[in-house]
Amino acid sequence: MWIAIDIGNTNIHTGIFEADAMHASFSTLCREMHMHQENLKTSLASLPLRSSISAVIVSSVNPETEHFIFEQIKTHLFAKPEKIGTDIPVPLTVLVDQPEKVGADRLLNALAVYERVHDSAIIIDAGTAITVDVIDNHGAFIGGIIAPGMDISSKALHSNTALLPKVSITRPKTVLGKNTVEAITSGIYWGTVGMIKQYIDMLFAELQKKPVVVATGGDAHILAGEIPVISSIIPALTLEGIKVAYKAREKGKKRNTLLL
Repeated sequence: MWIAIDIGNTNIHTGIFEADAMHASFSTLCREMHMHQENLKTSLASLPLRSSISAVIVSSVNPETEHFIFEQIKTHLFAKPEKIGTDIPVPLTVLVDQPEKVGADRLLNALAVYERVHDSAIIIDAGTAITVDVIDNHGAFIGGIIAPGMDISSKALHSNTALLPKVSITRPKTVLGKNTVEAITSGIYWGTVGMIKQYIDMLFAELQKKPVVVATGGDAHILAGEIPVISSIIPALTLEGIKVAYKAREKGKKRNTLLL
């Protein structure tokens, strides 16, 4: 049994695996990171699996939360966590100016999607930030787009104005807002949908082809409902990517052992 942990800006997503199969998963808010160990204990207790934990693999874009989770793992699981990018490489060709600065979550998403489709693809991750990334038909990561997510947009509008409220974004009943909250909701919701549609159209034109489009992240269901070209939503995409990277590393270790 092994554990994959994806530490994002807002959430900590955790998957418990036996070989290639994920038997349980849960999410913990980063601001409630002290609850992660209790949530993990509950998930482990609910499983019929009785094998020991062989590895804990972590992907992180949040250094503060990462440090806390690493200490929890060492203290409570008596395991040495391994980090994607530092201890375990992402087996992916990265064709951008500064490959080392691309977020591990973006690379893992690309890796997981290529493992599924074995072709070019556009990957939308709609979370705290929105990323729209592209892999070519050989599985190489060739670039992407980063934009603020809907919650960030709402917070920024509230923080940088004197009177506008912070609004929780849901699908508006009409485009035309009849009050301030409705106007903000419409602006952010439809602005985000329109932005993503425009990105996809421009990428289709720039790539001169129409790759498959998939979505993940907390707001993926919203985008998929408004953008028909999105073919599927994959909720645990980054955890899938961790699995692919970890298994590739383990396969390489076995190959090297056989050559000795």
